[in-house]
Amino acid sequence: MVLMRCARMLFDVSLNRDVVTWTAVLNGYVKCGDVGSAKKLFDEMPERNAVSWSVMINGYVKVGCFKEALEIFNEMQRSGVRPNHAGIVGALSACGSLGALDQGKWIHAYVDRSKMELDTVLGTTLIDMYAKCGSVEAACRVFEDMSRRDVYAFTSLISGLSNHGDSVMAVELLKRMGDEGIKPNEVTFICILSACARVGLVDEGLRVFESMNDVYGIKPEVEHYGCLVDLLGRAGLLEQAKDVVRDMPMEPDIYVLGALLNACRVHGDADLGNEMVEGLVSRSLDHSGVHVLLSNIYASANQWDRVERVRKGMVEKDVKKVPGCSLIKEGNVEKE
Repeated sequence: MVLMRCARMLFDVSLNRDVVTWTAVLNGYVKCGDVGSAKKLFDEMPERNAVSWSVMINGYVKVGCFKEALEIFNEMQRSGVRPNHAGIVGALSACGSLGALDQGKWIHAYVDRSKMELDTVLGTTLIDMYAKCGSVEAACRVFEDMSRRDVYAFTSLISGLSNHGDSVMAVELLKRMGDEGIKPNEVTFICILSACARVGLVDEGLRVFESMNDVYGIKPEVEHYGCLVDLLGRAGLLEQAKDVVRDMPMEPDIYVLGALLNACRVHGDADLGNEMVEGLVSRSLDHSGVHVLLSNIYASANQWDRVERVRKGMVEKDVKKVPGCSLIKEGNVEKE
C-alpha cells in the first residue's frame, strides 16, 4: 500500500492523464484489494475503455462482491462498451458464485454471437459457471466444444460431475486425461477422490491415491489424506481409516479427523468417535460442530449419560452451536 500511495501521489500531480494512466492506478488499487478506492476512482474517470471496466469487474470478483461485479458488467453494457475477454471471464465467475444461471447463459450467447475464441480460460470459466449453477449437461457441452482442453478444464468438469452425483463419469474423465496427454494436478486428485468416496468406489479410490506418487510423482498432502479417510470411512472401513490417520506423514487436521468422526457417527462407533474428539481437543480444533457430532454419535448408540456429559461440557466451555442457514432463489440470484 505504501507503493500504491506513492503511485497515487504521482498520478495526482501528473498533467497528462489519459485512460491508460487512470486504468493503471485503478488496477493498482484492485491488486491491493482496495476496491473501495478503486470504485471511487472509477466513478471519477472521464473516459473508460473495456480494460477499465474489466479491471473493476474482476476487482469485485476478487474480494467476493459478485453482485457488484455483475452490476458493473450490466452498466458497461448500457454504456455501449463491448466487454473484452477478461470482463467476460470475470462476469461469468460472478454468475457461477451467485447461481445466476440466466445471466450466465446470456453471456455465453454473447460469446457465441461475438465469435470469441473458446480458449482454455473462457471454456473453463463457462464449465465452472454451469456446474455451480447446476446445469452439468451444459458444462459437458462446453467441454466437448473446446478445441483444446487443459488440466483446469478437466478438473473443473470433474468437480462439477462429482458435486452433482455423477461420480462414475468423473472418474472416467481421469482416464480420458491420460488418453489426451494431460497430467492431473493436486486439485484434480482431490476431486477424483471425493467422487470415489461419494459412490463407494473404494478400490478405485485406493488405486487413484497410490497412483499420485507412483505414476504422477505428486506427493499426497493433508487434503488428499482427508479424502482417503472419508472414502474408507463412508465404506465402513473404520479401522483402515484409523490406520491412515495414524500413519500419514503429517499431522492430521480438522478435516481428516472430522471425516473419521463423521464416519463414526454414520456407523455407530462411539468409542472411536470419542477418541477422535480427544485428538481434536488436544489440537484445539474442537469447535461446536465437533461436540454436536459426538453427542449425536452417543445418542444413536443410546448412551444418554455420555450425551448429557458432552452437553454439560459445552455449557462449561461456553461452546455455542452455530445456527444453520438456507439459500433461496430470488429472481435469478441465490440468497441466504
